[in-house]
Amino acid sequence: MKDLFTFFFTCVVAVTCYGFIGPDITHAKTPGSASGTTVTGLVVDDVDGLPLPGVNISIRGTSKGAVTGQDGRYRLDNVSGISAIVEASYIGYVKGEYPITLTPGKAVTKNIRLNPGVVISEEITVVGEILKGQAKALNQQKNNINVTNVVASDQIGKFPDSNVGDALKRIPGISVFNDQGEARFGHIRGTEPRFNSVTVNGERIPSAEAENRTIQLDLIPADMIQTIEVTKALTPDMDADAIGGSINLVTKVPTEERISLSAGGGSNFLDETGGGRYQFGGTYGNRFANDKLGVLFSLSYDNNDFGSDNIEAEWDAGDEGMEGIKEFQERKYDVQRIRKSFSGALDYRFNENHVLKFNGIYNWREDYENRFRTKYKDLDEDLATIERETKGGTEKDARLEDQRMMSFTLGGEHDFGKLDLDWQAAYSKASEDRPNERYINFRAKNQPFTADISDPENPFVTIPNPDVSDGITDSEDWQLKELTEEHQYTEDIDKNFALNFRYDATDALEFKFGGKIRDKKKKRDNDFYEYEPVDEEAFRDEVFANLEDETKDHFLPGDKYKSGVFVSNEFLGDLDLENGDFNKKLVKEELAGNFDAKEQIKAVYAMATWNISDKTTLLGGARLEHTHNEYNAFKYFAEEDSLAAVEGNPSDYTDVLPYVHLRYKINELTNIKLAYTHSLARPNYFDLAPYQEIVAEDEEIKIGNPALEPTLSKNIDLMIEHYLSDVGILSAGVFYKSISDFILTKKEDIDYSGDTFEQFQPVNAGDGTIMGIETAAQFQLPFIPGLGLYLNYTYTHSEIDNFDIEGRENDDLPLPGSPEHTANASIAYENGPFNIRLSGNYHSDFIDAEEGSIGENKWEDRYYDSSFTLDLNGGYRVSDIVQLYFEVSNLTNQPLRFYQGEKQYVAQEEWYDRRFLVGLKADF
Repeated sequence: MKDLFTFFFTCVVAVTCYGFIGPDITHAKTPGSASGTTVTGLVVDDVDGLPLPGVNISIRGTSKGAVTGQDGRYRLDNVSGISAIVEASYIGYVKGEYPITLTPGKAVTKNIRLNPGVVISEEITVVGEILKGQAKALNQQKNNINVTNVVASDQIGKFPDSNVGDALKRIPGISVFNDQGEARFGHIRGTEPRFNSVTVNGERIPSAEAENRTIQLDLIPADMIQTIEVTKALTPDMDADAIGGSINLVTKVPTEERISLSAGGGSNFLDETGGGRYQFGGTYGNRFANDKLGVLFSLSYDNNDFGSDNIEAEWDAGDEGMEGIKEFQERKYDVQRIRKSFSGALDYRFNENHVLKFNGIYNWREDYENRFRTKYKDLDEDLATIERETKGGTEKDARLEDQRMMSFTLGGEHDFGKLDLDWQAAYSKASEDRPNERYINFRAKNQPFTADISDPENPFVTIPNPDVSDGITDSEDWQLKELTEEHQYTEDIDKNFALNFRYDATDALEFKFGGKIRDKKKKRDNDFYEYEPVDEEAFRDEVFANLEDETKDHFLPGDKYKSGVFVSNEFLGDLDLENGDFNKKLVKEELAGNFDAKEQIKAVYAMATWNISDKTTLLGGARLEHTHNEYNAFKYFAEEDSLAAVEGNPSDYTDVLPYVHLRYKINELTNIKLAYTHSLARPNYFDLAPYQEIVAEDEEIKIGNPALEPTLSKNIDLMIEHYLSDVGILSAGVFYKSISDFILTKKEDIDYSGDTFEQFQPVNAGDGTIMGIETAAQFQLPFIPGLGLYLNYTYTHSEIDNFDIEGRENDDLPLPGSPEHTANASIAYENGPFNIRLSGNYHSDFIDAEEGSIGENKWEDRYYDSSFTLDLNGGYRVSDIVQLYFEVSNLTNQPLRFYQGEKQYVAQEEWYDRRFLVGLKADF
């Protein structure tokens, strides 16, 4: 590794030094172009000055062409002659033609400003705000050789999406997993989140989730991103760990002077829990030093008071059906979410051949949460146990979940004529910190009860004892079960370096090759303490003087559910646990989840792109990735109440992955794309660790599996795209994935110390296939000017083969995390300064991808239920600078719902109610 790194570093230093000290670099000749002229430039929107990615640039009368990048820049090498006409074409913009004078052996700069508009009946119709964003996305998608979907920042702003996860659910084939009413994880084409990657500016970012690789999309505000690219068919120069697809978040880049400000306020309608919401953001960008230095800074702030109402159930599943209910919970959440984000971009252009770039983004989300939970246990016995638990902490008397994600990249692009070189060094870190997280739990044992399960969608438990039914009282029935405080900390650090070379063998044939090193370290370091009061009677008296009734008038799962009386979160947060009034004990069984992991991935690739004709382009190549893992963990032994450190054996494996892409242009607006690719998904870090957790109270054992193999997939994609000149698209495609060694958590009953415990262990459970159809349509209705439709639908069929779970071998099961139907529909109207959009999102139910979701029989399987959400947003442009906007989210009041076995048996149902926001945007 050191030799490879030294080679990379030497190359970068040499190239960078050339850029700084090369002779008369400001006026340097273009290498390798002595017989022709290099033409470079920047293409921007003539109205707002923002860069236009995906513009087709060509020289009239020749086959020379280029496509602008994310920064709107283009480059054409070796243009012959003494004069030429540069043509710029872009769907949704008026085509431009620009005569230039050529100087052989030197470079000519031609910057271009395109006017938004489409030609209808030989007249130019100005394109509105909604269509401009759509145009940027479609032009990039059209010019990519592989199957991709793109959402531009202008387009994101036309949906009521507060984070990038909510924006992603508008893309064909993507469904999202919600948490507290916001999109957190993404499913692409019927694959669970672990099968997909998330990158920022092309570099994979780490996860703050302790036990997996999944990226929390609700960490990143949507208004911090310039473009979201979803690649569904990988190329050899991309990281291979993305079976479903790769989500690339492109941050803003500096072009002309740009000042943008926004501010808004609103509310959450959830009764007695919802509160105000406030947000503001801003961007400043400009170029200095004769346009050599570009600078851009952005910030975003969102402060949201909200909550949720929740019920949960666990059913007693027999071989032939449900035999009753085992446990039921009622939960009330109060949450304040503060999301802050900062980003910056710098670039310095020495000349047309050499540029250095720096990009950074820092995201910080603080969740202050109180939870009031009533748990009815042992409902399959004659007498029940009732527990009332308050979750809180010392920060604002609430549990603080502090999640942060940062990504910083330094890179360079260097042109030496036929040979181009680019490099990028990246540092990324994600962390989750939960300091002083506290729980106080009182329970009443041996209570008579009645469980009404005549409506299994809304089960209800009645306790006849008046001292217990309405909550905690000073009755002797209520006894302290536990008072705990824990500190959870998870950290995930990535260090990456990539080096790429591109060689233009001819005008029609390009070779690209390179390598990458990714070093990763992840750890979880938790502490957990239990506190027992020295004077139990005095503590009980103090507790009973600090009770609070959390009952609401309108509990959304049903008015029959009453939260009742709990220990107040203020009392819990103000307790001094270190003043000698409590005996403190370290709970070792809670520390068995701590681990350290190291992973190093070395990759090399080679590929070629051949323009066989004006219509046909072929891309082929291969990627080799070598993975090295090291793990340290702990095993807990309940009999001795002891904890032992365990060092896992290092593991190594190598994957070679081929790729072939074919694009055929039927005409300038119609593409056929065909791809055959291989991809993989590595096991979760914690799953590989040789740990053992024993939770005696729940009669559960969890163990790791260092023998896990990565999941591999062979993929076929076929897509037909027809782009509409009035800014639209009609597309249809099919895809197929043959997956081997997929991973799930196996649940089985085992004997432990004479008792029956449930054991959970991740295993390679078998193989599977996913096949589907994906369609999309975006177009303007000709009979009503300004009215447009945005539609997409994906059908996915998945099945498990060679299922290695005892008792389920012959069951016809889909892969976890795979909804059969996913759809989006949006109708938008824009007339002059006014615009409005109504958007719907739907996905069908699917087996949950979390651990233990596939049980020993079908009645134990846990499903994520179907969901349909409806959102409304719009705006009014007061002037060329100022625009008013509004958003109303979750008009359907769609809950998050899981069920067990069959749809009628609720496992979890969480309600959030509707939210609205109004605000002001200004672009100077």
